[in-house]
Amino acid sequence: MKTVSSQLYEEFLKEKKTNRRFEFAGLYIGYGAYVVSLGIVFGLKRENPLFSAMFFLGLFTRASSLMIGRIFLVPKIFLQLLSSNVSEQEEAWEIIQAHKEEIIGRLAGNIFGWNDSSELYSMNREEMTEFVRKYTMTNWRKIGKIFLMFYIPLFLFVTYLTIYAWFV
Repeated sequence: MKTVSSQLYEEFLKEKKTNRRFEFAGLYIGYGAYVVSLGIVFGLKRENPLFSAMFFLGLFTRASSLMIGRIFLVPKIFLQLLSSNVSEQEEAWEIIQAHKEEIIGRLAGNIFGWNDSSELYSMNREEMTEFVRKYTMTNWRKIGKIFLMFYIPLFLFVTYLTIYAWFV
């Protein structure tokens, strides 16, 4: 039987995998749209202004990929530190300490990139909670879900325009 703490760590690994999938999807859709639009215009010598919609979808997708970084900036396990339930805070802190290199390393890489993040590893629980609170003032996860509701219809519409332009 799994304990709550191992479930928290598995959720962290699952979130890490989901982040990677979204990043690859952004790359493939963005650059794929460039390839399709440029292939149609220059490779197949088709000229229709509607084909440019696919190019702009690629631009929009690559710019939107910046949001993926904001959504996954702070792993969910750190959000448990902000919980009002003391036992959830304790469990999250225990997991963070047990897998310090991987979990704090992920947070450090997301926030500091290649810059020095050694101060993050030496923070105590209260300092870490304040650090996380500072970076989670804006709920990017909610904004990302709302954005996805606009992106998917836009993606479908641009794909329709490209197919329509092909047959006109």
